[in-house]
Amino acid sequence: MAEEIKKKKGFFRKNGWVILLVLATGGVVATSFYDKDHEDMIEVTVDKGSEEERIQNNAENYQTITIFVYDKNTKTINEKEVTIPKQLNLVEGDFINEIIKNSDFINENMKFRSAYNLRINNVNTTVVKLNGEFLNLKKNPELFNGFSQAVSNTILKNFSNIQSVVIQIDGETNIG
Repeated sequence: MAEEIKKKKGFFRKNGWVILLVLATGGVVATSFYDKDHEDMIEVTVDKGSEEERIQNNAENYQTITIFVYDKNTKTINEKEVTIPKQLNLVEGDFINEIIKNSDFINENMKFRSAYNLRINNVNTTVVKLNGEFLNLKKNPELFNGFSQAVSNTILKNFSNIQSVVIQIDGETNIG
């Protein structure tokens, strides 16, 4: 009798994992058949009020800012309102990036790098850094001056503490 118990223990000890895997496989197969029999019974309800809420919340996540954009056809600088994602703090770069997006003579390689505020000769000045691709735009003084004036007007209008704007391009040498 003791020998039979030892044989049974040895059998379960040797084949326990196999038995467990067979049982798990059986459970997976049974679940699969159950899912196939009940797959067309999924019920979905849509709350129409939540859709209206989502649209309202989406509108609340945006804000309107005012920028200036140079129009190369009329050779004028026009004020324009644009909608951007709502932010706690708007910085100069947010405005400059919108000017770049809304200027049809700016290509996708021309990028805004940074803007920082300095006090130069007792004047609050914003220094705007643009990438080297803007050197190509500078070859056309009319477009570059229009773009520069649009950037200056935008920053001066939206940041009351700034009195001067300086635009620098990567790779350009400034002496003085």
